[in-house]
Amino acid sequence: MINFNVPPCAEKAYDYIRECVKNQKICGDGPFTKMCSRWIEEKTGTAKCLLTTSCTHATEMAALLLPDLEPGDEVIMPSFNFVSAADAFVLRGAVPVFVDIRPDTMNIDENLIEVAVTKRTKAIVPVHYAGVSCEMDAIMDIARRHGLAVVEDAAQG
Repeated sequence: MINFNVPPCAEKAYDYIRECVKNQKICGDGPFTKMCSRWIEEKTGTAKCLLTTSCTHATEMAALLLPDLEPGDEVIMPSFNFVSAADAFVLRGAVPVFVDIRPDTMNIDENLIEVAVTKRTKAIVPVHYAGVSCEMDAIMDIARRHGLAVVEDAAQG
C-alpha cells in the first residue's frame, strides 16, 4: 500500500495530545489554545488573537464583523469554491457574486473581479486553492480603489 501522505508529528506532540485528553481539553479554550494565541499576539503585535476551530467559523466571524454588511449587499467570490465560503455571507443576507477562475491556478481570476463590482458590493472573498495563492496585490488594489473589504479564505492555501 502507498500512503497518500504521512503527516509529520514531533515526538513531543504525543505528550501534548495525551495532556489534552487527560485534562479533557481537546478543543476550544484550553491551555494550548491560550499559549498559541499569546504566541501569535507577540509575534504579530496584534492586540488580541481569537482562534477558530475551522475556516468555516473564521469566515462566518469575518462576515459578522464586516461593519456595513447588510441584507442585499454583494460579496464577490470565485465560482470554484466550497459552499461554506458563500454560506457565511448568505447567512447575513448578502448575495454571492461568482467570478470565474483562472484555469492555470484554479483561483479567482483577478482580471474579472472589477467587472463584477457594483454599488452594492461590500467585499471580495479570494479563496486560495491547492497551495496556490491568489493574486493578492491585484485584488487588494481593486479593493482599495472601490473601498471594499477583503476576506481571505486560506483553508486550502
